Amino acid sequence: MTKLLSVLALVAAFAVPNAAFALDSSFAAMSQEGNHQFYVWCTGKDDYQATQQGSDAKSAQGKLAKKAGSRCWPVWQGIAN
Repeated sequence: MTKLLSVLALVAAFAVPNAAFALDSSFAAMSQEGNHQFYVWCTGKDDYQATQQGSDAKSAQGKLAKKAGSRCWPVWQGIAN
């Protein structure tokens, strides 16, 4: 029984989101300057997550889209807190 409780505690610890990776995905956050996080959808290669500094979400998305190339498109997820 003690072993089962230890395993459950370990699973619960990994299930709780880490505060260091908290994102603000509110509408207001789109207009803030900072590190914006994106999920980059790609055709013909693996999708990935990336962050990009920008004066707002649109400028960060434009910079990241240039880096990602014509076969990928970054979709905004939020701004890193």
